[in-house]
Amino acid sequence: METATKESERFKGNIRLLRKDDIPYLRPISEFWLRDGNVVADEEVDGDMATCRRSLIPGSGKTMFVAESPDGTVIGMMGLSDEPKDALKPFAQLNNPCEIIVAYVHPDHMMGKGAGTALMNKVLESARTKGKTEILVESGPRHIETGYPFYDKQPGFEKVGKIPNFYGDGQNTQVWRKTL
Repeated sequence: METATKESERFKGNIRLLRKDDIPYLRPISEFWLRDGNVVADEEVDGDMATCRRSLIPGSGKTMFVAESPDGTVIGMMGLSDEPKDALKPFAQLNNPCEIIVAYVHPDHMMGKGAGTALMNKVLESARTKGKTEILVESGPRHIETGYPFYDKQPGFEKVGKIPNFYGDGQNTQVWRKTL
């Protein structure tokens, strides 16, 4: 837990629930990470923004958090789905799993600055509060250099398998799991 604690302590901003007026600031972050070469994957970005909007509806089963820098600038997002997507369910080992969704930090605020870890801690706290027993997350091939190392260093997360062709032909996704 030391790695997560140290990085979380480095983050001097604030983690809070998503508000509707945050969404325009989150779109460019999503656009940065969801690219094929230099082309933004617009449908995926639109899907992320729809998930953010859906999380604002009570009872949606989605909870989104944002990270703000000390000056109040929105610099990241991470969410919790009360129910994992069908493709992840075979990786669950307990009866009440959930899933981390839409997890991105602005590139100027990542890699050891603590925003991602602070978001992770908030998502894990939310999952525990909801009585969830385990949490799953998947990350695709676009994020081998960034997302994979992040999840690998999170205390208690273990790689539990891959889903072949999840993002298209030859585009496998890695799955991690953590007991809560």
